[in-house]
Amino acid sequence: MPTSTTSGSRRGAAQRGFTLVEFMVAVLLSGIVMTGILTTNLQLVRSGVRVTQYAEMSSQVRRGLEQLEGDVKGAISITWNGASDITLTLPSQAGTTSQVTYAWTSATQSFFSVPGASSAVTAGRVYLVNGIPPLAGGAAGCVFARYDKDGNAATTDAATKKVQVSLNAVRTARTVANSTDTTVSAIFILRNKP
Repeated sequence: MPTSTTSGSRRGAAQRGFTLVEFMVAVLLSGIVMTGILTTNLQLVRSGVRVTQYAEMSSQVRRGLEQLEGDVKGAISITWNGASDITLTLPSQAGTTSQVTYAWTSATQSFFSVPGASSAVTAGRVYLVNGIPPLAGGAAGCVFARYDKDGNAATTDAATKKVQVSLNAVRTARTVANSTDTTVSAIFILRNKP
């Protein structure tokens, strides 16, 4: 009979469930693991958003600079309207000329092109790069510099042979840190300008 007593106590232990303390420890450990998983997932999503914004911003900057490059290289003259505003005169195949203005304004925080000699015109305006806020201290977020054929700073339109554009594009999203492309700078040569 001593054997039946031992098997009876084993049967009772096998039918017994978790104690409240064991259950609470299991819930606590599950909560800690889930918190870690959710935090990691949130960080991955935020990183993905930043990468997407940066890629979009870089693509937009590249396309805008490519358009400016094509027009600067083909221009036969340049008019300096200001540090953030230039007008290029472009020849056409018909032997006539047209003008296009490239500019940046703090009002739109965008780098844009517009047909004609004035950046104030909104008809036909094409926004090339959005998200270019003024720099700290209120300086323009997009500036042009001009140089002569020897690389010295030019002071007149007639002496200008190279144009440099510098801009600082920023992308923001809710609950995500800014994606910033530090100042992008490119120099283009006016090939058709005498």
